[in-house]
Amino acid sequence: MNHWLDRIPRTMRDWLSLAAGVCLIALGVSLLPRVLSGAGTVLGILAPFAFGIMLAYVLDIPTRFYAEKLFKGNRTFAIPLSYLTLLGVLVLLGALVVPQLVSSIASFVGKLPAYLQSLYDLLGWVQSEFGINTQTVETLLAGADQDLQKVLSGVAGSAGQVMDMAAGLADRAATVFVGLAVSIYLLADKEGLLRAARLTLRAALPPRAAGSLFSVCTMANRTFSGYIGGQLLDALLVGVETFLLMSLFRLDYAPMLGVLVGVTNIIPVLGPFIGAVPGAVILLLESPLQAIEFVVIIVVVQQIDGNFIAPRILGGATGLPGLGVLLAIIVGGDLFGIPGMILGVPTLAVIVNLIRQMVGAGLSARGIDETLD
Repeated sequence: MNHWLDRIPRTMRDWLSLAAGVCLIALGVSLLPRVLSGAGTVLGILAPFAFGIMLAYVLDIPTRFYAEKLFKGNRTFAIPLSYLTLLGVLVLLGALVVPQLVSSIASFVGKLPAYLQSLYDLLGWVQSEFGINTQTVETLLAGADQDLQKVLSGVAGSAGQVMDMAAGLADRAATVFVGLAVSIYLLADKEGLLRAARLTLRAALPPRAAGSLFSVCTMANRTFSGYIGGQLLDALLVGVETFLLMSLFRLDYAPMLGVLVGVTNIIPVLGPFIGAVPGAVILLLESPLQAIEFVVIIVVVQQIDGNFIAPRILGGATGLPGLGVLLAIIVGGDLFGIPGMILGVPTLAVIVNLIRQMVGAGLSARGIDETLD
């Protein structure tokens, strides 16, 4: 019997069925934007829960550490200690970054006229040395002056947007609060929720399929938790090293740039460059020599981290080659932005591990030795 897709319509019923199928496909395509919009709305509503799940997953790493090392496996006191650790880190980052960030912005805005004057002088020198038309220079300077006035007027007129910003902050605060509550519930009742999930899967799936799914989830959890925990610890060490070296060489904005480099180092491969570029630009406005010293420090820190620290911390958390890591970062970043760049590597590691298992099972079923070419 041929597949129904291979059938040639012959009767009126066949033609009516074909027409109905085409109409259903056309209706589905026309409704696709509304479906996607509705899905986006649902995802927006569920955003606090997604944030709570991610927060609980990350905080489960220090919770397990505290429970094993300090409380003999008891999570009762390990959970609040994890939240206190998170709060302490956020307070410390705020104390280090916010004052220097405000000072840097104020200093930059105050020095904008001086930078513009330097640009005037540079363009005037280029004109006198190379004979560039005066009108061209005046046009460039007038455009630069207009841009400066726009920046300053924008800064001065930003007070009218305070209410909109306050509303946005209130909405984000509500999301954070709900997500925090969700994460506390998930961490506190972790064992009960996992047991309910296991029982549900066993009731819904055949025993073999349920066992396979449990194995996949265990492997994925091991890969993600090992990778995320290692990346966070590595980022902390890189930020501290950068801060200490910048302080040793008496570079400006050491706390703020140390935090910036540490946070961006969570992104593998590209993270050091993402953090180094704005830091170098900020220091370049203060002193070209400081910018050069900062770049040298970043190179030294990344060499030490890449060759000695990161391999010991991350170990074989992913098992991906360098090309696979880069592919995961590019694809994940293109699809989901910064979160995709961070989570793309462990996601690809899980996929590759599953493919390896399937290939191994297929070879074993055919009696082929995996070690043979």
